[in-house]
Amino acid sequence: MKTYSEGYIIEITGKTALVTGANRGLGRQLAAELRDRGARVYVASRDPQAVDLAGVTPIALDMTDPASVAAAARAASGVAILVNNAGSSTGASLLTGDLAAIRLEMDTHFFGTLAVTRAFTPQLAAHGSSAVLNILSVLSWLSVPRSGAYCAA
Repeated sequence: MKTYSEGYIIEITGKTALVTGANRGLGRQLAAELRDRGARVYVASRDPQAVDLAGVTPIALDMTDPASVAAAARAASGVAILVNNAGSSTGASLLTGDLAAIRLEMDTHFFGTLAVTRAFTPQLAAHGSSAVLNILSVLSWLSVPRSGAYCAA
């Protein structure tokens, strides 16, 4: 199946995809959809044992841990579609929240997404066409005082 995006067509059938944060919620649904459209799918989660989706390959990935990111890039091969979906939500205020919680939000959503993308860039570049999809929360469009760290990240 081909999907039209940003002026070009992405072939999904026969491609290998990796979806982060795919043990539940939106990530799980995206992984299932890619699988159903003919992709080989790696499902990345901090706890790969929590993956209950048939027909996918679970791998361990904590995007806040550089060693885990590097290990995931070695464990998965041939990735042509990368879906950065993993996230966290501490509810930390930027002005009054715990700095460790704010760092977790930034390490997960910004630096973690960047680290995963960089780690998989050689695999993505090896294909004639590849894609990176970064899933963002609606809160990336605005700021809510009680969740300022999440919004900023």
